[in-house]
Amino acid sequence: MSRRHRSGRAYILSAACGLALAAGCDNGWIRSPRVPAPIEVPEPLHLLLPQKIEMHPFTGTRVFSGAGGVTGIDVRIEAKDAYGDPTKAFGKFRFELFHHQTNSPDPKGQRVAFWTIDVEDPKVNRRHWNSTFKTYQFKLQWAQSIPIGSKFVLTAVFDSRFGGRLFHERIFTSGQ
Repeated sequence: MSRRHRSGRAYILSAACGLALAAGCDNGWIRSPRVPAPIEVPEPLHLLLPQKIEMHPFTGTRVFSGAGGVTGIDVRIEAKDAYGDPTKAFGKFRFELFHHQTNSPDPKGQRVAFWTIDVEDPKVNRRHWNSTFKTYQFKLQWAQSIPIGSKFVLTAVFDSRFGGRLFHERIFTSGQ
């Protein structure tokens, strides 16, 4: 192998290491600058963090315009701790709405809309928290109406620096 070829490899390797150090590494992996570092929560406080999310039965479709179809959904999310009790959740919720596919192993068809709501800020968290029902409430809207009686799938994903990723999915019929 020529000296020139070896020095080129060394240059590329040192440049890659420099970029990795500049970006910040965690266990040898480069972390995206937009993703905050995970925070380890001490025992027994970790038991009070969300371990599960569920769409509350009060979640349902809404007509937010006079278009003659459903143009929104009032989502109620209940975060539950290790004891199964409702708890607060600090992180990001991502919702995706899909048309329903019948007779398919994956019921999610074409995506209609998606939303990301960051509730890590205490003021935003308080704005979405419903203390009566101990749930988070999100009024999600989309541009194109869905005819009443159509089925769709709503997924909810919760990501937090204080715990793992939580997921829930539910099939709805618009107008109900």
